[in-house]
Amino acid sequence: MMRFILGVCSLFPVVFGLLLKADEPIMNMMPRWSGGWGYQFFYEHRRERDLLLGSSARYRGFSEEVNLFHLEGVYTWKKFIRLTAKLPYVIHAEREIPDATGNKRVQKDEGIGDLTLALPLKKYFNLDGRSGSWTFKPMLLVPLAGDDEYEIYDNEWGNGIGLGYEFETSQFYFGIGTNGWVFYGDEPFESHSFLDLGYNFVTEQSNGSLFWETDFHFEDDESRTLSAGPALYFNHNDTIHSRIEWKHDFADHQGILDHGNGDTIKLGMAWVF
Repeated sequence: MMRFILGVCSLFPVVFGLLLKADEPIMNMMPRWSGGWGYQFFYEHRRERDLLLGSSARYRGFSEEVNLFHLEGVYTWKKFIRLTAKLPYVIHAEREIPDATGNKRVQKDEGIGDLTLALPLKKYFNLDGRSGSWTFKPMLLVPLAGDDEYEIYDNEWGNGIGLGYEFETSQFYFGIGTNGWVFYGDEPFESHSFLDLGYNFVTEQSNGSLFWETDFHFEDDESRTLSAGPALYFNHNDTIHSRIEWKHDFADHQGILDHGNGDTIKLGMAWVF
């Protein structure tokens, strides 16, 4: 526990420069009322172009491609407390690694990933011209992925804590947050943070937001990745929501030999009641 606390505290000099991210159902937006619940589906495609050691491509063109399906749900007991669950499924993942002679060897993965449970605690505020919230979020990672030669998910028990702050006006949105994870196996401490800037708009058929999102991923084996890109969110009719996002790795440093220099696309639909 002390290692976790020290690890989280060590993030704060980083947090206010480049903050890490943890999206929550329903698309970080709702439900904010007692008894509200919802679920969402996401398809995620990620392709990384090179095998890195440090910031250099040790094996250029040795790629990794991952296709995921995410099922996520939320239930709000009261405005300030809710339960979220995230269960990913690996549709198909494939990576190229060097064999003993330096030629490409292909490894594949598919199947269920690890379950993430969280209990976000929210403190809302309403000020002149803007409203927002503070978030404290205990998290638990449940290993369901199984053991294979190549794994997208860690298959280890983990505990995490997330912190966040957001506010919006009639036109603009601002959000920052960070979370840290410790595991009960060989996986290193890691954190994910975000800084989101958004513009809210209204059309005749729906309303929504256009974001520029910056994410930072850190592990204590000296791996760190900075990615950023646009996201478009639509509130179609208060029940149905959709979102599309794209992110590019602008800076990638791998503390161990691993894939990097990637792009990620996500497409999602959500329903809230």
